[in-house]
Amino acid sequence: MYKIIIFIIGILLFGGQSMYAQVGINTTSPQEDLDIDGTLRIRNTGTINSTKILGNDSNGTVGTIDVGDNVVINNNTIHATGSSDYGIINVVLFSIFPGQLHHDFDLQLTGNNLFKTVIRITGPINNFSITGIAGGTDGRHIILLNMTTNNMTLENEHLGSIAINRINTLGSPGENTSGRGAIDLVYDGVLARWLILAVRK
Repeated sequence: MYKIIIFIIGILLFGGQSMYAQVGINTTSPQEDLDIDGTLRIRNTGTINSTKILGNDSNGTVGTIDVGDNVVINNNTIHATGSSDYGIINVVLFSIFPGQLHHDFDLQLTGNNLFKTVIRITGPINNFSITGIAGGTDGRHIILLNMTTNNMTLENEHLGSIAINRINTLGSPGENTSGRGAIDLVYDGVLARWLILAVRK
């Protein structure tokens, strides 16, 4: 009887601890409840009504990912709703002097405005020029929307901005709006330049 009690206590103590231990496969120092140093294969998964998707961070830790406005899960299938829903952000540009140049204009395209397409410019009290835009990545599309009555000009290959931020106006010395208007641009990663797609005066 004494041996049985000791055996049960041992199971409770050591078995209970193992329930909360981290388990490693191909690693002796697991960092999560289950840490696998290698590939993972799951066979014969069933179909469920998923509401979230999984991803992993730079350390390999798996977690759920929120689904954005342009991606939805319907009937266990991920759908893109299209690119017609443009994110819009207001950017204040201080331009006091007529024709003032703005070099390497930082629109936070790789930061807070990563998913914004329409950049609504407000603030200038005179005509202004932009010689380059920071944060261009291959295929990135933006629309500069001038909401002021002052002309906005995009300068062609202006040396005031560093090379990778410059704008190529495809032959013209510059493109501008006559007061309110918009200019569409896309970043060409091969040329490392912003290219003008359209001007809406």
